[in-house]
Amino acid sequence: MINKLKNFIGHPLFTGSAIMVIGHNIFNVGQFIYYFLTIRLLNTSQYGDLAAIISILGIIGIIQLAFGLTIIKFIASQKTKPAISNLIKWFNYWGLFAGAVATSVLLVLSPFISSFLNLTEPNILYVFSPMLLLLVIIYIYRSILQGLLKFKIYVASLIVDVVVRIVATVLLIILGTALFGAVIGMLIGMVSGFVATRLALTPYLSGKRGKKPEITPLLKYSFPVFMQGLAFTSLYSTDILLVKHFFSPQDAGTYAYLSVLGRIALFCTSPITSTMFPIVAKRFTNGQPYHRIFYLCLLFVTSISLFVVILFKLIPDIPISLLNKSEGGEILWWFGLFMALLGVALLFIQFYLSISESRPVWFFVLAAVLQAILIWFIHPSLLAVVQISILSTSLLVAALLVYFPYHKK
Repeated sequence: MINKLKNFIGHPLFTGSAIMVIGHNIFNVGQFIYYFLTIRLLNTSQYGDLAAIISILGIIGIIQLAFGLTIIKFIASQKTKPAISNLIKWFNYWGLFAGAVATSVLLVLSPFISSFLNLTEPNILYVFSPMLLLLVIIYIYRSILQGLLKFKIYVASLIVDVVVRIVATVLLIILGTALFGAVIGMLIGMVSGFVATRLALTPYLSGKRGKKPEITPLLKYSFPVFMQGLAFTSLYSTDILLVKHFFSPQDAGTYAYLSVLGRIALFCTSPITSTMFPIVAKRFTNGQPYHRIFYLCLLFVTSISLFVVILFKLIPDIPISLLNKSEGGEILWWFGLFMALLGVALLFIQFYLSISESRPVWFFVLAAVLQAILIWFIHPSLLAVVQISILSTSLLVAALLVYFPYHKK
């Protein structure tokens, strides 16, 4: 019995999950504090602008998502250190190019985006755009760290980023910079995260790039990952952007802070999914059994997210009062349910992708399209919007479950 307990504690899923869960939740608490402080220090309309801008950043960041899981899988699949080092150098090179393209596109589209979202401070997009290049590189580096199973360093970079972001944001807003302070504070946090990850990867990035790796398998794998990243980001961002377009600034701000609280159900479980991916990918590549790891992760994710939803149902006023707000308590648990379902869907799709099974990605795409179409034509209230999101993600989870018996074939 003691030996079994030691083996369990020493298992990479347990140790990796423990580090990722603890570290990620410290980071998520830090993110919540950032949102909490910006909600309190900015007026509701300004926070609506900030939430919309962050959503734009997430959508354009799908370039990183396409690279992210690809990096984790291919790094985890390499068997020699020279091959790993060369692949990291090439991923760094491609990441710089992708980030530059994304930044240029946002700068060109800034006037149109500002008009569509009715931003009260449209010039903020020009400050925000250069952050994209830095953000893509940071995500590339963090994906490499996950592929190397260096979870401690990965977590440390997250914590450094969020702590510096909070301190810088509070100081800048107190100095009277308002919305600009919140954005600049985020930028300063990113710089600190970049420095932390860059230093950790210096041994792999030093020296010249070697032979260019075969790009066809990377592109073949990256395309479905890109589509999944686009659909996943759309599912938790499109509703905020459409509410910002169709509703008043006050209602848009209310929806934004309810969405932030709802994401606790997703934030609490995402570290488990992030830990599972490289472990299952490596086991799949080496021909080792991997289903038990997925089943354990599914149990953890469903249990934790269900607990959060129940709390939101029973005591909604407490988390809302922490934000110094009073509206939306009766529908908070709907937001939690939406994010809980999205977390389960994310676990399934990352499991499929870790074993090179990409067909279920199209379930994600269809769910995102359905959500956007329904909200565009049906949006009588904030509750109706989040219920449409729940319907879309419920159908998505059902499709992923139905597909599960067929993935082995």
